[in-house]
Amino acid sequence: MVMNIESFKTLSVMLTILFVVGCNDAPTESTPVATSAPEAGSGVGGGAPMAAPEPEIIEETPVAAVPAAEEKPAVEEEPATEEKPVTEEKPAAEEKPVSEPTPAPAEESQVAAEPSPAASGGITAGDWAMWGGTPSRNMINATTGINLNFDAEEGANVAWTAALGSQTYGNPIVSGGKVFVGTNNGGEYREKHKGDRGCILCFNEADGKFLWQLTREKLPQGRVNDWPEQGICSTPCIENGRLYVATNRCELMCIDIEGFHDGENDGPYKDETDSEELDADIIWSLDMIEELGVFPHNLATSSPVIHDDLIMLVTSNGVDEAHLEVPSPRAPCFIAVNKNTGELAWEDNSPALDSKAPAPFDNILHGQWGSPALGEVDGKMQAFMPGGDGVLYAYDVATGELVWWFDLNPKESTWELGGRGTRNSIISTPVFVDNSVLLSVGQDPEHGEGVGHLYRIDATKTGDVSPQIADGDTYKDNSNSAQIWHVGGVDEDGSITGEENGLLYRRTISTVAVADGLVYAPDLSGFLHCVDFKTGEKKWVYDTFAAVWGSPMVVDGRVLLGDEDGEMVILKAGDKLEEIETKIFNSSIYSTPTIANGLMFVSDRSTLYAIKVK
Repeated sequence: MVMNIESFKTLSVMLTILFVVGCNDAPTESTPVATSAPEAGSGVGGGAPMAAPEPEIIEETPVAAVPAAEEKPAVEEEPATEEKPVTEEKPAAEEKPVSEPTPAPAEESQVAAEPSPAASGGITAGDWAMWGGTPSRNMINATTGINLNFDAEEGANVAWTAALGSQTYGNPIVSGGKVFVGTNNGGEYREKHKGDRGCILCFNEADGKFLWQLTREKLPQGRVNDWPEQGICSTPCIENGRLYVATNRCELMCIDIEGFHDGENDGPYKDETDSEELDADIIWSLDMIEELGVFPHNLATSSPVIHDDLIMLVTSNGVDEAHLEVPSPRAPCFIAVNKNTGELAWEDNSPALDSKAPAPFDNILHGQWGSPALGEVDGKMQAFMPGGDGVLYAYDVATGELVWWFDLNPKESTWELGGRGTRNSIISTPVFVDNSVLLSVGQDPEHGEGVGHLYRIDATKTGDVSPQIADGDTYKDNSNSAQIWHVGGVDEDGSITGEENGLLYRRTISTVAVADGLVYAPDLSGFLHCVDFKTGEKKWVYDTFAAVWGSPMVVDGRVLLGDEDGEMVILKAGDKLEEIETKIFNSSIYSTPTIANGLMFVSDRSTLYAIKVK
């Protein structure tokens, strides 16, 4: 989510939100190299039992048997309080994005020779098959005994690299010995496809060999529905050999992860324009524009989630190019689709037609680029859908019945075009932990900084569980409020930030991670906040000094976070701020690190890195 939103040039959002290389049609072999650096490119649980199991553990050895790799001594820093502007360089805004240099050819995908030995012992988690790893979307990984002694620029401990498009906002997903990334067509792996396209690239997990590509042409309406050069920003979800993803053309697709390599054209959809060995094999496709009347604003970006036979998605229905009206108010904003047939099971259009936000905010504010999460509450699975009206909606997955809703904005907040107001939509993905949901508000990154809010919400209540409810012409505290705690707002007297009217928490498009009683929550301005999960007490704040679009990954006592400057900071997990090291990549990191089967996959703006961590 997380894309290209109106002025949201990259996601997908966004926005939550928020989301290629080579010039011939033949598969490219990744070959070992000496010590040369990878080609540079240019350039988005816990709680009750979940619908899907935790990541598979493929190897387990007592951690004490072999010591973990030596870490750089930690340095404690004071919490950051200074407000600073978001960095100027952004992938896309109202203006047409600047074209990027062509990335390295696919033939130059590289495998590092004689890397340093990885740390052994501990736990090696298996595939990472969806955004967030599990339907709860909590960004934690079970791998232990990891070795983060790598150098992405020099190639040390880098197993292989592969070129992507010129802009990449999708997160790497690993399943069945393959790695999948959403990007644009900057690499032109398929000779017959030239120019701007949305793509999912599939690589062999072992050596980075290019296997196949899903290629989708741009929508003819242009940037209002399909922003140039943003590619596919949705992060795929994979189950039982099938990949589910939202394309730049606002299609929900089911794809065979083998492509046409198995020599079969799986159906019922058999009319692929591209049906050669290096193309994607589409099993079914739901065109949300043609069949459901959806009007995606700037881009469809949501990352789907699955429970039983249902796949759930935010449709990205949004406002018109003038940002004044919702062209399709009766089109669904949230859908559940049969994963086997592509048929619609249930739908809801609350944010567009029957918003639970207070008047005059009875509509989608801008776009809807978030992604749903799942959690079991009182024996029933709930789907948590972030709305473009700034309201979180919870549905009974089986029936589509609305269970509760929570307005994440203060009632006195106001929406103004261009991000000048104080009311925000939601681009981040909800995270379900211990019968509660954690979620923040944000806007198109191009709208700049602004006041933000982070909530922990009790998921066991029903009805309107917002902090306040209407009381005649004003509002009063809601006795049915599900707010457990709140972080955000303005420090009016400067007693906390040291600055009068300083922002306590800023807009964000990132998703939080919860581990060992702590919440790690980045904001767009580059501040990573560590908050007590039970109380909301802020423990520390780390300043990356760069905009943050991706989300933190917690693994083996560390917190990993990439930023727009192309740096990945490694912090010690815990209630004391300790910086371990900062790693340098070739271009902006708008995604979140993925760890699977002893490798860490990082996509910067135009390169995919497979890094040995075990």
